[in-house]
Amino acid sequence: MGGPNFTEKEMQRVLKKGYKNYFFEVRDGIYELKTKKGICPYLKKDNSCGIHDIKSLLCLCWPVFPDFDKRKGGYVIMECPVTKFLSKKDIEKSRKEASRVSKKLLDVALDYSTVPKSEAKLLESRLHRFKTRKLR
Repeated sequence: MGGPNFTEKEMQRVLKKGYKNYFFEVRDGIYELKTKKGICPYLKKDNSCGIHDIKSLLCLCWPVFPDFDKRKGGYVIMECPVTKFLSKKDIEKSRKEASRVSKKLLDVALDYSTVPKSEAKLLESRLHRFKTRKLR
């Protein structure tokens, strides 16, 4: 999908741990990662997270996100390859993390205008491969 967005506090936590700086500010206090072909620079060769112990809120809640489009709120889950391996407990944990995601953070995460056009098209096509379903 690319790299997640980070709040300034999350970015500072990563940098204080000594990880390389791939961040650039896209909106007031929200940062994106410079990616190569839409791949998170902290993704290791074995597809595990290189900053797992301090990953961002958007990574913690994946594949569950708040549904800000509906008046009643709620959550949606992305039907990605990992979804079928998640237990109800895993999904509930992700939903709990998703409850902390602000509308501003999610809006910026879904706005591809800050990345190069070639990567924006790639990320958008990856996102549209996933179906979503409403969580009850």
